[in-house]
Amino acid sequence: MRKSILALSFAALLSVGSYASEHQGAHWDYDAHGPSHWGEFGETCAKGAAQSPINILTNQTAAIETSKAIALTEAVQTKGAVVDNGHAIQVNIDNGGKLTVDGTDYKLLQFHFHGKSEEMIDGKQYDLVAHMVHKSDAGNLAVIAVLFEEGKTANKMVQKVIDNVGKPIEINPNDLLPKQSDHYFHFMGSLTTPPCSENVKWYVMKEVQSATKAQVEAMRKFYANNYRPVQPLNGRKIESK
Repeated sequence: MRKSILALSFAALLSVGSYASEHQGAHWDYDAHGPSHWGEFGETCAKGAAQSPINILTNQTAAIETSKAIALTEAVQTKGAVVDNGHAIQVNIDNGGKLTVDGTDYKLLQFHFHGKSEEMIDGKQYDLVAHMVHKSDAGNLAVIAVLFEEGKTANKMVQKVIDNVGKPIEINPNDLLPKQSDHYFHFMGSLTTPPCSENVKWYVMKEVQSATKAQVEAMRKFYANNYRPVQPLNGRKIESK
């Protein structure tokens, strides 16, 4: 019985896409223990020099190096589970797709939503963002950000997630990506929640997806303010493809 309880507890920790660390007493959030206090939950949140999210200035980008470009293999029909992890609505993926960078595969673990985009482009914040979190066998992370803007066209993936919180779903992660998924910005950053670990490869898709006002509002009923403010660039290079 004890082994079963331990196994369930470990599985629960793995399902939390924010990779939050345990903290005695108070727990980080976006309110009283929000971003300005996250240094209390992860030192890197306050002292890190390569933190995410950032404001991408398009006139200050450089052409992407070949070794930094990604190959996507996300078109996999698989199963997932839509959960409320306490900070975001998240879809845990079972045997999902992958992205490949410089010969290394990063497997898709999950994607989750923020009530407004964390990253900005030329100072613009978008109405919604999905972060697709990938992990290599060595434990390194790569995240794809898919931006959404309120429009007349409904997004089928967003609707499927909204309709199935707390339920298992059949899913093709490729449906979340824009058609022009070979155009993106790249930079090195961090997790956007405690412990704010760095050395995360970020890829922000340039093509913005549409979601209706009703879909944006439905997602924000779960979490409206779960986004971290942009962080200093500190001389980092932003690449563009």
